[in-house]
Amino acid sequence: MKLRGFVGNFALFLLLATAIGAAIADQKDRAAARPASESRVSHYRIDYAQKKARALHKILMVEFGADWCEDCVMLDQRLTKGAAAAYFQEHFIRLKVDIGQSDRNLDVATDLDLDMNHGIPAAVFFDESGARIGATNNGELEPSRNYSEKQVLQFLKGIVNNRSITRPD
Repeated sequence: MKLRGFVGNFALFLLLATAIGAAIADQKDRAAARPASESRVSHYRIDYAQKKARALHKILMVEFGADWCEDCVMLDQRLTKGAAAAYFQEHFIRLKVDIGQSDRNLDVATDLDLDMNHGIPAAVFFDESGARIGATNNGELEPSRNYSEKQVLQFLKGIVNNRSITRPD
C-alpha cells in the first residue's frame, strides 16, 4: 500500500513538473514573439557597428538625424560625394539612427552621452578599439547646410588625426 501511495505521489509530482515546464516554455515563446523595442534594436545595431568598425580598423560615427532635416540631408551629401566622401569611406563606418519627429531613439542618444539640445545632425564617434572619441555636444554638425566640402573634410581629419571634435571653420 505504501508503494502504491509513493508511486501515485511521484506520478503527481511528474505531472506537476511537466505542467510547470510547459508554462515556462510557453512564456519564453511568447516573449520571443514580441518585437523588440526600437531603442533596443538601435542598441543592437550600435553593438554590431562597433564590432564591424573594430574588425575593419575604422572609426565609427553614430549619427542621429531625420529625413526632414535639411542639415542632415546636406551632411549626407557631403559624406557620400566628392573628396570628403572618399576620405570618410576610407576612415569611417557610419550608422544612422533616426529620431523621427524628434521623439525617437532619444534614450539611445542619452545612453551614448550625446546632448542633442543643439539640434541635429548630432553624432558620437568611437575609435578603432571601440573607445569613445567624443560627441558633437556643442552643435558642431547642426549647421551642416553652411559647411563646404572642404570644411567637412577638415572636421573629419580632426577626428582621425587629433581624436577630437571641433567645429568646422
